[in-house]
Amino acid sequence: MIKNVIIAAGGTGGHISPGIAIAEYLHIFKNNYNIENIYIHSLIRNLDNPDLRDSPVPILWHDIPQFNLKSIILFYKYIYYFLKTFAEFKNKKIDCVIAMGGYSCIPSLLYAILFRKKIFLCEQNRIIGKVVRSIKKFATKIAFSFEPLDHDLNSNTIESKILGNPIRVKVYPNQKEVQIKNKQLSKRDKINALVMGGSQGARQINNILLSALENTEIIKNYNFRLLSGTNLYDETMQKSKNPVDIISYSNDMKSHYEWANIVIARSGAGVISECVLHSLPVILIPYPFAADNHQAENAKYCEDNYGFKVLYQNDEDTTAIIKILLEFSKDKTILENLAQKSLSGAKPNATRDTVDFFFGTE
Repeated sequence: MIKNVIIAAGGTGGHISPGIAIAEYLHIFKNNYNIENIYIHSLIRNLDNPDLRDSPVPILWHDIPQFNLKSIILFYKYIYYFLKTFAEFKNKKIDCVIAMGGYSCIPSLLYAILFRKKIFLCEQNRIIGKVVRSIKKFATKIAFSFEPLDHDLNSNTIESKILGNPIRVKVYPNQKEVQIKNKQLSKRDKINALVMGGSQGARQINNILLSALENTEIIKNYNFRLLSGTNLYDETMQKSKNPVDIISYSNDMKSHYEWANIVIARSGAGVISECVLHSLPVILIPYPFAADNHQAENAKYCEDNYGFKVLYQNDEDTTAIIKILLEFSKDKTILENLAQKSLSGAKPNATRDTVDFFFGTE
């Protein structure tokens, strides 16, 4: 019987946020699953991450270097953090690891493999990440956010399901506001466009927007709110010459989603899951250098299934995005139709379903 659970959630916000969502749910309903203790295992560089600052459960920190040829000289650090992890987990009697993906999960997963503990994996993207791909043969169950490209869901060797990406409670729309977006837009209304590049920001997206604002028709028909990323905020402010509300970072995405009529963003699983939950039409600009090109695959899936518009480009040319934005402003009924398609992809019970899948109910 599982009593003590560790959720390995390091790396970027795409791994951390769904991990915290699972921790939130387990913390509230742990008695339903006969679980006694829940912990987060994360990188110390994430000390200032807002989701982790608000964690409902204790956090065990580590500082294992990323695995590459340059860091091989830090071999002693790997040994130290492996042994430190093993000692901490043994002391807390950890008997289950939920891994959210990324290299920072490796110490937790090695512990689970060596000491024969339960392993549950969460894969956010259509293309399975390297760590999950390497470890999945040791796992008991895998929960997918999207239909995976490189995994047989009917495999007899491991139980797996498509359940959606776990989302934090604070991001959910109010029940009374869960409705199709853009029904009330009139010809006179400006369109509210929320633009963001993920938890770290994206210079490419920031620059594309600032250049698009040189088009007078765009300024006439749109209000823009840009989440620039903390490290890119000053640079973006200095470049900005036209009206745009620039915010470095926000811990209240719900209010931004409720304000927006459309979103322009990267194609990480977290942003996609939140946008469809809020019935938002989306223009995706996948990060062209993402590992295994997983963002392009996520985007293609959304383009085919949720009506998202996708710009597969690695430059800052504005031709395609201006064409799409002007099309929306000329016929706002397009936005209502795209909102309906977007909402069809929502999985509002993803967090609960994932926990139920892993632990069942008594």
